[in-house]
Amino acid sequence: MLFLKRPFRILILFTLVVYLATTTTRADVTPLPTDPTPEAIAVDPELRSPRATIAYFLATMKPAEGDADLQRAIKALDPSDLPELVRDERAREIAIKLYAILTYKEITPAKVPTSATTSPLQIGEVNTYGIYLEQTGPNWRFSRSTVNDVPDIFREIEHNLSKNEMRKLGGTTATWLTIRSYVPEQLKGTTFILEDWHWVAAAFTLLATFLVQYTLVFLIQRLFSRVFPSRFSPDQKEVFASIRKPIFVIVFTSALQLLLSSFDLEIDFYTFVITWISTIRIMAIMVLAIRLIPMFTARVNRFAAEATSVTEEILYPLVEKAAWLCIILIGSAQILWTHGVNVSGLAAGLGLGGLAFALAAKDTIENIFGAVAILIDQPFRVGDTISMAGLTGTVEHIGLRSTRIRTPENSLLSLPNSKIIASHVDNLGARTSVRVRTVLNLPLSTPPSSIEALCAGVRAILESHPLCVRDSIVVHFNEFNPSSLGVLIQFNLTLQTWAEEQRRKEEVYLAIIRLLGELGLSLAVPIQEIAVKTTNSDTSSQACSDGIEAFKRLGLSWKPPAR
Repeated sequence: MLFLKRPFRILILFTLVVYLATTTTRADVTPLPTDPTPEAIAVDPELRSPRATIAYFLATMKPAEGDADLQRAIKALDPSDLPELVRDERAREIAIKLYAILTYKEITPAKVPTSATTSPLQIGEVNTYGIYLEQTGPNWRFSRSTVNDVPDIFREIEHNLSKNEMRKLGGTTATWLTIRSYVPEQLKGTTFILEDWHWVAAAFTLLATFLVQYTLVFLIQRLFSRVFPSRFSPDQKEVFASIRKPIFVIVFTSALQLLLSSFDLEIDFYTFVITWISTIRIMAIMVLAIRLIPMFTARVNRFAAEATSVTEEILYPLVEKAAWLCIILIGSAQILWTHGVNVSGLAAGLGLGGLAFALAAKDTIENIFGAVAILIDQPFRVGDTISMAGLTGTVEHIGLRSTRIRTPENSLLSLPNSKIIASHVDNLGARTSVRVRTVLNLPLSTPPSSIEALCAGVRAILESHPLCVRDSIVVHFNEFNPSSLGVLIQFNLTLQTWAEEQRRKEEVYLAIIRLLGELGLSLAVPIQEIAVKTTNSDTSSQACSDGIEAFKRLGLSWKPPAR
């Protein structure tokens, strides 16, 4: 299916854009000058001196009373050089390894001076590596160089640690260290790039990934079988087949990241690998979510088909689009953060761009708000016949931008929502009944008894009609015209469509014509006045003379108007 292939293309393209954007940003952006005045640092009593820092670090890391308090211990480190993506993870690992180094070198608070005039202060040495404390303001912490050298120093002393010491040191907070304690020394050699046991662990991880993948797919199928009791359609079965790959990628990248944490890789290479492993995992989660959307929207669409309000009819179909948008936005923000982009700063920067975009897309935004107004006010719904601005038609679709109306000519008219809410809309489909009004013009010679019989007969016809509202029937002789007598006929019919209205009116009108025939009545023919204008001067003079003579015969005097 098309929607199963499209997400991969979109996400791959997006990944390339992110890579190019982050690379360009790191290469081209020049740091802005900072204020040379250092920010005031508060005194930390636990780090006030070299001896206090060592005492604090050893107290928080000593596992005699349980697991080490790594969150407090890393306060004694300066992790400034560690990448933000893996800073917390690497800081905890470095704290454990540093504790092993201090214990191995038997460095205690008593061997560290209470004060020092030089910074950094060396408190120990392992081969060519030094262990330093550095003063930052009034506080002392393990220096950045020591934090960066701890993995190399640990490799130098690891073979001197007993398995029990490593397991005790690892506890439940560093399972990777416990796993290393069970690895035979024969497999810790390096045959190709990595240690031999790393390749064995990678193969085991791959096998475990397949098992976990099939288990997760089975559980998801069971879950959907409970949510959707009916048998799966072919499309739903295809969806289940398509989610195996993203689940495999999610499980494999998670296991691979856990495995790499015990490989003691260089921090820069480790950060690069973890960054792209996290990116691939996020993309796989996005693809998995997108492929599961049709399973939920299929059920939502059934609700939309049974909806009883215009709000439900419009909102239910928008669920799939909204889910797509949320997944892409959240996944994109997570990927950008993984690559070191300040998402909050980016959002603030997009605020000005969003303002310009809003001005450029003013009409589109007005249409969207128009759709919201239609949802809230509900002036009409799909299937209603409306009339506005001289246009009449049946509403077929209400979207975010426009509303589509089927006209009597069977053409499809798209009207912007902003124009609709600004117009006077007559919802013909919301009428409970249709009013019909007409006047029968009878000749002036029609006797009153015939008029009374006609009115009584028309009332009987309307009262016997099944769709006529009884309380709305009005039949009366109500006007004198120059050439006729007017009989008003007014009534309401409970109808739904325009075509049915015409058919029922025809039934009533034919019955009235038959009644007129039975009573021997006919309708008055309107008198047409024809005015003839002549331009002959002799004719006009003769007409004027005839008029003067007529005045004299009547005993009236006529005087020409004064000039």
